[in-house]
Amino acid sequence: MATDPVAAEARRTPDATGVAPVVAAQSRTSYLDLLRAAALARVLLYHATGWLWLSLLVPAMGVMFGVAGALLAASLDRYGTRAVGRRMRRLLVPFWAFGATVLVLVAVAGQVSGTPSGFGWGDVCWWLLPLRVPSAGAMSWGWAFTVGLWYVSTYLWLTLLSPLLLPLYRRWPWPVLAAATALPVCAHLAGVTQFYFVVSYLPCWLLGFAYHDGLLRRVPARLYHGLVLVLATVGGTWVLLAATTGAPGELNHIPAGSTIWSMAWVAALLRWAPRSTAVARSTGEVRPTRGGGLLRLVNARALTVYLWHIPASAAITALLMPWLSFDSVAHVGIRLVGMVLLTAVAALAVGWIEDLAARRHPRLLGVGAPAVPRSTRRGGAGVPRGRTAVDGPMPPVGAERG
Repeated sequence: MATDPVAAEARRTPDATGVAPVVAAQSRTSYLDLLRAAALARVLLYHATGWLWLSLLVPAMGVMFGVAGALLAASLDRYGTRAVGRRMRRLLVPFWAFGATVLVLVAVAGQVSGTPSGFGWGDVCWWLLPLRVPSAGAMSWGWAFTVGLWYVSTYLWLTLLSPLLLPLYRRWPWPVLAAATALPVCAHLAGVTQFYFVVSYLPCWLLGFAYHDGLLRRVPARLYHGLVLVLATVGGTWVLLAATTGAPGELNHIPAGSTIWSMAWVAALLRWAPRSTAVARSTGEVRPTRGGGLLRLVNARALTVYLWHIPASAAITALLMPWLSFDSVAHVGIRLVGMVLLTAVAALAVGWIEDLAARRHPRLLGVGAPAVPRSTRRGGAGVPRGRTAVDGPMPPVGAERG
């Protein structure tokens, strides 16, 4: 089974303090957490400002799926097929809490207004297992709670498929990547729209597999840079032409072009991944990098932030519309600040559910002091029994290892 050569080398050659394996693990985890946090920040910024160029230029969702694929591969290596159940638990439990809130709001609104909610019992099953985007009924504001749930549905499908995809990819890595890249193009040309998002983000997910297995670093630099340039040129041109000829402006709704453009970003960012992190070799302790606490906080509440930021933005927009023009500087600024504040309130109120789903002790902010393995503190091998250097500490949904 393929592994990351960087992590493998760290396992073979620990330094005198025994921290090398932990350094490799934490470096990989910190970088992937940084990528996910930055992508999530871009998503929030776009939904708060509506800046179309931002969505077209930076394909944040592709990056999020690439990170998730890399870390799910690590989870599958560690837990086998049990990783799927663990991942579903960490995804679905916070999602169920969100869905219960939506259903209560729909029911109360229907009773207060005396109008049919348009929500049937048959819709409940998709809130329990979101293999398709669930419905919030006929309420005019219901879209704010469901428009972003395609990510949850796509993530769930790719997670369920991964026990089959990972062995297939490892048997024929380049043919599988090529076929996954061609699939959305063929689907677009054939007019097939079923499972659009799953097909679109599958290549980014597989690039995450390739990062985990070290495949990306084994490609000669000149060839790799050339491939990334081809992807960027083809995908960027496709997106630009679609955006300027009347196609839907959001990147996710430009078939095939968005896939290729996202692949260019994911391939470039994962190849660039640093090989080490700051350590205190004189003491044998790993020192958290500056800003590490904020990074852990964002990643500990990543799913909660994603689920609640669009309803928060919609609420602020509704409050401001009678007073300020939607495109005014004041409206955009207040909307951004208000969305961040309301999302933070939601994270404080229900974010601890992510801790329960991960079987961690619930924390108000979801962060604590980073754990240093006991064997590392005593100058031992640095990798606890039953773990490998590529596992790293447990991150939250979207990139967790369990």
